[in-house]
Amino acid sequence: MDQRSPSEAMVIDDPVYGKIYLPQDVAAIVATPHFERLKKIKQLGFLYLDDVKEHTHNRYYHCIGTYHAAGLMLDALEKNTSWLSDNNNTIPPLFRQAVQIAGLVHDIGHGPFSHSWEAVADHYEHEKVGLPCVDEIFACIDEKLFPELRANNNYGICLIKALITGKMKKLHKLGFKLSSKFMFIFGIICNKRNKLDVDKWDYLKRDKFYLKHLCNPTMDFDDIFLKAKVSDCGEYIEYRYNDFGKIHSLFAARWNNHRYCYQLPRNLMRDKILKLIVDEIKPKINGHLLKDIDAKNSMTAFLELTDENILSLVEQHPLSIFLKYDAKFEEVKESSWQVENWLFQTTIDIPSVTSYIQYDSFDFYGDADWQPCDV
Repeated sequence: MDQRSPSEAMVIDDPVYGKIYLPQDVAAIVATPHFERLKKIKQLGFLYLDDVKEHTHNRYYHCIGTYHAAGLMLDALEKNTSWLSDNNNTIPPLFRQAVQIAGLVHDIGHGPFSHSWEAVADHYEHEKVGLPCVDEIFACIDEKLFPELRANNNYGICLIKALITGKMKKLHKLGFKLSSKFMFIFGIICNKRNKLDVDKWDYLKRDKFYLKHLCNPTMDFDDIFLKAKVSDCGEYIEYRYNDFGKIHSLFAARWNNHRYCYQLPRNLMRDKILKLIVDEIKPKINGHLLKDIDAKNSMTAFLELTDENILSLVEQHPLSIFLKYDAKFEEVKESSWQVENWLFQTTIDIPSVTSYIQYDSFDFYGDADWQPCDV
């Protein structure tokens, strides 16, 4: 991104990274109502955090953190990849901008309570919903901003949308191509090849900050991304052999967070209760059923699709009391006489680490005779 002095930038006091300086063009995106809406979408849905943490553990800060992490990884790839010296040791500004902006807006389409909404609104895909937001953001900010992205019939904007989905074929469908020398950029934001990307880097780092009681304080995955380099062919990213253990630990940490945080039974129950309420009372925003709202069919209604507004719309339903943090849930054994009075059952479904991580999709460099590192 453009290097600007702090006086020319928007300053974000991020609880994880400290001060993040955003150039004025990036600050223009952050100031749009589409991005501001993310302040009203909790990162972890119905998981309870204390009042102080509630104000910052949201999609807004995660997206800014992912933007920042993408910049750190791009810098590292430039530093660690020798053939980039033929290009003055820099990734072309167009690709650098596209990657960082994709990181900034990758979750712009999330529904209320983040992933919980995907359990409420059938077939809701936040990446797909976010694509019209990207178009509207660039339409409403000053047209003089991001000339590199707007050039060549908005090639860079189309690249951003492809990077969000992680699908290069989306770029091809729009009639654009990407040189094989820079295909590695599809391994940074949404890595479909091996699922190792800066989105996970940020949210695991961020969750470690907020959920200290669940996370091993010694776990640090920075070297995975900061020691990576681009393959000689440019098509993918290579990681150090001696970071193999940390890569496994990263996916194990993700599993651990799912088991003891993201998929706590009481959180899954609230997802089901919210779905039942929405199905029963069919609330609307601007005449649109909640479950039918996305950024494509009604941007105005979509911008009102926030945690607080949803709770307000369903608060008259008697089951809404179970959506409150002080609601108590009790596990009932199947043999109990109370089984017939069960309101809901829930199942924890988490793929094992070994099934989720496909080791043959990773590429490594360095000394193959590595010794296991401390994680």
